[in-house]
Amino acid sequence: MQLAQKITFLIFLSTTCVLGQINLEVEEIALNKVLIEFRQAISAEQMDAQNEIFKNEFRDFLALPGVFDYKFKHLESVAILESPDKKIRIVNWNIEYPDMSYAYGGFILIKSNKKTRVVELSDAVDAYESIPKGTIDFTKWYGALYYKIVPFENGNKTEYLLLGWDGGTTGSNFKIMDVLVLGKRSVRFGSPVFITNNKLEKRIVFEYSNQAVMNMRFEEKYGRVVMDHLSPEAPSLEGLYSYYVPDLSYDSYAYNGAYWVLTEDVIAVNDPEFKPKSFIQMNARTGKLERKKLKKDWINPTGSKTNNDDFNHVARTPESEMVNKEEPQEYNKKEQRKLRRSYRKDPSGLSITTGKYKRKKYRQKTP
Repeated sequence: MQLAQKITFLIFLSTTCVLGQINLEVEEIALNKVLIEFRQAISAEQMDAQNEIFKNEFRDFLALPGVFDYKFKHLESVAILESPDKKIRIVNWNIEYPDMSYAYGGFILIKSNKKTRVVELSDAVDAYESIPKGTIDFTKWYGALYYKIVPFENGNKTEYLLLGWDGGTTGSNFKIMDVLVLGKRSVRFGSPVFITNNKLEKRIVFEYSNQAVMNMRFEEKYGRVVMDHLSPEAPSLEGLYSYYVPDLSYDSYAYNGAYWVLTEDVIAVNDPEFKPKSFIQMNARTGKLERKKLKKDWINPTGSKTNNDDFNHVARTPESEMVNKEEPQEYNKKEQRKLRRSYRKDPSGLSITTGKYKRKKYRQKTP
């Protein structure tokens, strides 16, 4: 009799879980209808009004039990990211105004002690204002569409590297590397973990031409973020970032156990998720059209067939960077202080420029 009662209880429990999932999907379908109305708005005023309605409906949806683990199926124009450690989720969307400027909205879901904390993100920075450089509270969020979360250890706590995109204005787009820092009661963006040419920064922002496409992605195998190197379209346009475009070279930020450090002129590796596409090409010998696949191969600049005299820099492969490189150091307060001081003082007298090392010149003090 007890066994029968247990079986009945388990059936009831599983049925309740299934019904809970079905109810969440029904609620998501209703939420998607609001999203469709939001996306159909034409004027900026209508977009803002519909965005508020959608945000309020979404906030109510996220208050439902079991939503943290729910697999969204219907919100196609909303970015939903989950951290690899299963502790946070970011729900994120954009608003594209008629003048081609952008605004953003979203929520951060934080799992803590079997409870879900929901933090609302409201875009507080005008599209034509500069993205702030320092640490900011979530209430002063600059607005972006995130597409990658990478947890990493900073000292004795876990922080989250974020890769994002901002459509900016009619002249510029932005790619952003930021850090999400979670406290018991606080949620902040920005952390002093980026080193760019011996300069410590809390956030990395790339501005480039609205007519160009900049790639920036995380390579899991090598623990680094690889991005296109940007240069002005002409020397006279230097400093006018709305005229910056990729120049077919690549840079990376790699984590060394304490910082994400810039290395210029690296060799990018093919994206493992790349799927070859086919295209139609005429066979020069037969004159017939043939379908061919786009190859994934790339030319190795360090190969024997390459004329090194044609290069004014040394391109580095991930493997060559790892030669004689120590394993990422575990957190140690004294060692991290030493590392931080070494980057600030630069006792080696070397600075990384365009792939070459140049010794800094110091003026001798006159007696």
